[in-house]
Amino acid sequence: MHSPIVSLLGPKDRLGWVLRYSVLALGVVGTVFAHDVLTDHAFHGVMGQYLGTMVMIGLPLYAVATGIMTDMGRLRVQLIKASETDQMTGLLQRQAFLRHTERKLVQTGVLMMLDIDGLGQINAKHDHHAGDLCLMALAIRLREMTQTTDVVGRIDGATIAVYLPGTPLDAGREIAERLAQGLLVTTGQTRFEVTVSVGVVLADGQTTLSKLMQRAEAALLRAKMQGRAQVMLSEDAMAA
Repeated sequence: MHSPIVSLLGPKDRLGWVLRYSVLALGVVGTVFAHDVLTDHAFHGVMGQYLGTMVMIGLPLYAVATGIMTDMGRLRVQLIKASETDQMTGLLQRQAFLRHTERKLVQTGVLMMLDIDGLGQINAKHDHHAGDLCLMALAIRLREMTQTTDVVGRIDGATIAVYLPGTPLDAGREIAERLAQGLLVTTGQTRFEVTVSVGVVLADGQTTLSKLMQRAEAALLRAKMQGRAQVMLSEDAMAA
């Protein structure tokens, strides 16, 4: 986040440089023109006589324009972030998760697919707000257990995907097992524990994201078939 003075000292992009200095130039010329015309209704264009006035008027105009552009840049970043974020959980939406993960697939890592066990039963026993609370609690847990370089997104319904770049398979499985242990959720006067099933696949830096997602989903399905709070590696990882 830069102040107008910082931006004044060194605008970073060419378009911003052109726009800002154009505003400064217009402010300078406008000051000279206004001074001449208001004085004797003629434009002399004697720049040296008005240098002090030009600086006093032109630089503030430049600073104001820079501040507006800085605010617009921050607003644009906020809008992009809001469009990529799931409103309920605060995690990335599916397409944003895919985009961010694609950029990190050049290095090895671990991809996990998570699903809350018995979410339909939880909604039936309590209400749909309880299911939403489960998802929000899981999102909080994931933010606590992951790093800023990791990618976490809500893929569909109660399914959440996590990509851990640079993480070996054993470390990824350990994280998955900690997540599977579950969490405590409170709704009104009721407290209950929910567990999570996890499918884990190793990204080798060559396999496409779509194939990795398919393998992780297949591992997740096998985990859910085994019961609650299960972690299953993809068959490719077990073969390795």
